[in-house]
Amino acid sequence: MTNNKKTVFMTGSTGTMGMETLKQFVQRQDRFQLKLLVFDSPRDRRIIAPYARNKNIDVVYGNMKDARLVDQCVAGADYVLHIGAMVSPMADQFPEETIRVNLGSTLHIIEAIKRQPNPDDIALIYIGTVGETGCRRDPIHWGRVGDPIKGSIFDYYSTSKIAAERAVFESGLNKWVSIRQTGILPFASAPSPIMFHQNFNNVLEWITAEESGLLMANLCEDGLPPSFWKRAYNVGGGEKWRLTLWQLLEMYFGLMGLDYRKFLNPSDMGMYNFHGHWYTDSDELEAIARFRFLDPETFFKRELKTIRTLRSIPLLRHLLPNEKKMQRILNRPNVEPGGTKWMFQQKEEDWIKAFFGSPETREQINTWEEGYEVYDPDRTPTFMDHGYDESKPASELDLSDVQGAARFRGGTCRSTSMTPGDLFTPLTWSCHLGHEFQATPNLILKGGHWCPECERTAWDYAAYAEHSPFHAQVWTPLHGDQHRIRVVKEFSDRTVTDMLP
Repeated sequence: MTNNKKTVFMTGSTGTMGMETLKQFVQRQDRFQLKLLVFDSPRDRRIIAPYARNKNIDVVYGNMKDARLVDQCVAGADYVLHIGAMVSPMADQFPEETIRVNLGSTLHIIEAIKRQPNPDDIALIYIGTVGETGCRRDPIHWGRVGDPIKGSIFDYYSTSKIAAERAVFESGLNKWVSIRQTGILPFASAPSPIMFHQNFNNVLEWITAEESGLLMANLCEDGLPPSFWKRAYNVGGGEKWRLTLWQLLEMYFGLMGLDYRKFLNPSDMGMYNFHGHWYTDSDELEAIARFRFLDPETFFKRELKTIRTLRSIPLLRHLLPNEKKMQRILNRPNVEPGGTKWMFQQKEEDWIKAFFGSPETREQINTWEEGYEVYDPDRTPTFMDHGYDESKPASELDLSDVQGAARFRGGTCRSTSMTPGDLFTPLTWSCHLGHEFQATPNLILKGGHWCPECERTAWDYAAYAEHSPFHAQVWTPLHGDQHRIRVVKEFSDRTVTDMLP
């Protein structure tokens, strides 16, 4: 009997999103068989153990940095779901390893697909992140794919994902897509310094882990239009999941009868330099893959049921926090490296500039008692200028469009010819500093990326804004022309030079 099942190679199956994806495929065993590359640790072996006994699932233990193992896993695959990555808080603690894992594994997967006898038939579904576009708080809290790439300062996780997405865009593969994942609920990690990086009025368009898993599985089903491939998508839960941080905290801690204002202080929360925005384009992916089924009310009612169950079991009641306990719990990560209290205790000038602008600005933040204001930002979508005529069909974009886009970014397109509508043949560009680089129009116009040398060298967005009206749109509205900071990157795509093909 002929086996007509599709083979899906997946990384990251023991993580929050990966586990929900795995559950979806278990329900589709009549159509799919799985190959999982699982990190060889006691924790991961324990998590995957119930699935490793499934005859439809082939588990390979090892490291995504191992090119040989990646080759082994890609062989025979119809789809590659690259979900696995080092994320916060581990990514913040081990930035060099984060880039080696996140970028290195992506490069290995791309090359492994190219080595197969049927590379054009293999689909790569890469998971990017909302972190690629950085801080987008009010009044620039609406965004879409193609907006400027601008990872937050000191965020090496986003640095790794920006470089990896660039590699996917420029891979030359026939079938690829980048899915820029947003914040996932429920929270999967313990409190860490990063939770103090965002303002109470910061926005995110959240999604649940179950919906993310459903999306991943649905993207491996038949019926996707050819136009789906070779682009990036923002993933979000839609209008109902467009929340500010304070709205989320009210919902979440309100379930436990707690007031977040009793244990979180406004001056401890960074004013800038986190990430998140509401999407004007997240409905596009929903129309293609139909993965949304949970709204906040339903989700939090279910969470409340879990909390009530804990309260009904005397031996487990101690797991529920009260406000004093929350103060103790949250003070610890805030004095660890990366926390806002740590920044000021250690007089980390660049960190203070990145997250507050200056010590004086932080001192001006009102307390709750002084009337610190939380509010709901404008819910009327706005759109940034991408520097070319977006009303034109992609098939009609030509050299004049890419030249205009380059000027809008403060640089030039040095190529003298382009086949109209060909967004996938690399052209030659240069940035305002004169760095010359090769890139496809698709990466620049549709992906929002720009100069790789500037990206790998430093976080220097004030200088970008001076020369690039495109990048000024995501810097000047928040910082004006007074807030200047330049931080040299210790780690970048150069970190994985020895892993390159």
